[in-house]
Amino acid sequence: MRRKIILMLGLAATVAAGAAIAAIGPTGPGQFYYYFDDAGQVVGYSAIRCDGSRESWGKGTRNYSDGYFLCEPEI
Repeated sequence: MRRKIILMLGLAATVAAGAAIAAIGPTGPGQFYYYFDDAGQVVGYSAIRCDGSRESWGKGTRNYSDGYFLCEPEI
């Protein structure tokens, strides 16, 4: 019984950590996130451009949409 409780707590912690990481924002060059409020209005933006520069405004929320810039390879 005790082992089952420990396994359930470990699984819950892993799921919570995964959800927190997903909502953090861009993690590498060429990625962007738009953040929305409960009504679906854009309330924030965060991006790491292809050159590695960062841009952000507004606030981050749990409701977001992410995407990628088309980065040309360096020659």
